[in-house]
Amino acid sequence: MIKKPIMSLGTINTILNTAPIVIQGATRLIKLIRDQGKNHLPEEEIPDTIDGIKNEVDRLHQRLDTNDESNVEQIKLIEELAKQNESLATQLKTTITHLNRVTLLAVIALLISIVCLVNLLQ
Repeated sequence: MIKKPIMSLGTINTILNTAPIVIQGATRLIKLIRDQGKNHLPEEEIPDTIDGIKNEVDRLHQRLDTNDESNVEQIKLIEELAKQNESLATQLKTTITHLNRVTLLAVIALLISIVCLVNLLQ
């Protein structure tokens, strides 16, 4: 039987405090990804003149610049989420260490109480 570790109040508090930030970051990332897909040019709008082609090239350059900015923003969001995950993992590791110490103390206390009880019954 596998026992699940009990989270301390500090860990739960950390999770609850960072959850809105994680949700905001994920929402912004989803919005950026969706916005990238909305800028496609239908085939019937392909320009026929040199000026139209120049305008289309300028528009494409602008889209590429926007995509580059969007990619940088996505990378920043991913880095932020990774840092938050690292912080949560560190907090969880600390909590498990504390839980192991408390468990060891409880086992020692139980053994001492059993020894005392056996001595009293003799």
